[in-house]
Amino acid sequence: MATVNRRKPAKPGKKNNRTSRNRPVSKRNQPKKGFPLLATFAALLLTGFIGYFIFAVEKPETPVVIKKETVKKEEQLPEKPQPQWEYEDTLKTKEIEVDIPVENKTTRPYQMQCGSFRRQGDAESLKAQIAFQGLNSQVKKTGNWYRVILGPYERKRPAEKDRHKLQRAKIDGCQIWFWR
Repeated sequence: MATVNRRKPAKPGKKNNRTSRNRPVSKRNQPKKGFPLLATFAALLLTGFIGYFIFAVEKPETPVVIKKETVKKEEQLPEKPQPQWEYEDTLKTKEIEVDIPVENKTTRPYQMQCGSFRRQGDAESLKAQIAFQGLNSQVKKTGNWYRVILGPYERKRPAEKDRHKLQRAKIDGCQIWFWR
């Protein structure tokens, strides 16, 4: 099994023992003593020249422009134009006749049949699934068949709404017919 040498990282503020050994520091790595003094002197000299040219050069005086206040006279609006069209007068006296068809109040109600089964237990099972969707259904016996129906509905639109609700619950095959 191989041994792994793991060292702890150096804490900040402490010198690493490996770099602080008694090695001589090379002349390349030593900071130059006269460089900061020379750079500071050059920067002061440069700012002095720039300052002299900015403040010593005379600037031409800009003429002062005095704006005269203009007094606006209140402008009066022109007179309202007179209408030139005839239709404005004819529309005021015009009457429109609309024929509204009379609704046929003798509409037949609708029913929705969702299944027809030979066994009553199957019909009752479908009736329970429909009840879980919040709808009321009935099981009617017709001959040897047990039909699961919903309704009556006065119009077809509420029946369609309930059919779509059942389709979202995976109950398919519902048909909408006139009530018998």
